[in-house]
Amino acid sequence: MWRDRTNLYISYRQSYSHHPAKRPRFVSSSEDRQGLLSDQNDNNDAVIEMSSLPPAWTDVQDEVNSMLGTIAAKSSALDRLHQKHVLPGFDDNRAKEEGEIERLTGEITTLFHKCQNAIRKMETMGNSDGGEGVMRRNAQMALAAKVQEISTNFRKKQSAYLKKLRGLNGITTPLDRAASPAGGYSSMMQEDDLDVSYSRSALQQSATLTSNDAAISQREREITDIAQGIIELAEIFKELQTMVIDQGTMLDRIDYNVERMNVNVKEADKELKIAVNYQARTIKRKIMLLLIILIVGVIILLTLKPSQSAPPPPPPPVAPPTEKRPPAEVPAQAPVEAPPPSHADPIVVDGSPFERRSEVYESRNLDPGLL
Repeated sequence: MWRDRTNLYISYRQSYSHHPAKRPRFVSSSEDRQGLLSDQNDNNDAVIEMSSLPPAWTDVQDEVNSMLGTIAAKSSALDRLHQKHVLPGFDDNRAKEEGEIERLTGEITTLFHKCQNAIRKMETMGNSDGGEGVMRRNAQMALAAKVQEISTNFRKKQSAYLKKLRGLNGITTPLDRAASPAGGYSSMMQEDDLDVSYSRSALQQSATLTSNDAAISQREREITDIAQGIIELAEIFKELQTMVIDQGTMLDRIDYNVERMNVNVKEADKELKIAVNYQARTIKRKIMLLLIILIVGVIILLTLKPSQSAPPPPPPPVAPPTEKRPPAEVPAQAPVEAPPPSHADPIVVDGSPFERRSEVYESRNLDPGLL
């Protein structure tokens, strides 16, 4: 990081009222000590001595030299462009080269004007009396001579470039055919007159070409306007065609969407029918499942209830003891038909107490069905 202190430095130098010529050349050791070490009574504020600084016009001199260096660099670039531009060829970049030549020429001319103004500014800077004034005037004259020499060379190069351009275009003037100018002029003045004459003739030709170019430009503008109108009409037709195509595309899309809607509605009807069937089947299945559950429950209840409510079986009957008596004679009787078996007859099982009981009843001539 750095800061520009040039303006502050210049303001300090210009505001300093002392002149180095008025000060003695040699100072004593006490003055040196006072300049190096600040006094204890000045609150430790050191004063910067400005007597050894160079005068202000030296900055202007450096500025002019810097601008002259820039002019030399731009002149070299301009010479290369001049040599390239005067060569015959069919390159499409000639217009670009002409624009670059005009730009460099304008920049160099502007720098010459700045140099001239800076040299004039040196007259009002510093004192005109004494050795400093003499040095300033000498520096001013040296800079003026240097600027004049560089400007003369630049003008000669420009004149030579104009001559080559006019020779390429086949344009000649009486100045080109003249053997030598009238006597009585120095070589410098003759060159200046020739340069001025060439410049004036170039300006006249450029004015003539400009007038012709104005008419041509007017016609070109009219043709351009007509062509622009045709292009706009073509764009309008293209937009209308695009609108028609878009409308046809929209109609096609509407037809397609209607057809797709018909297909989708039919498919939806089928899906609804399938859903209704599924729903009906679901209800039937639920009812059947409920009935099956009820039946299974009833079966379980019927299976469990008799086992819980059935009484225990009665104990088997015990036969009473019988006495042995002699068999009595029974008169013979007619055979009696046995009554039909009833549900009260005991179950006869071989070897069971029920069989023995029936035998006892028969021996006593008792009806076993009475019991």
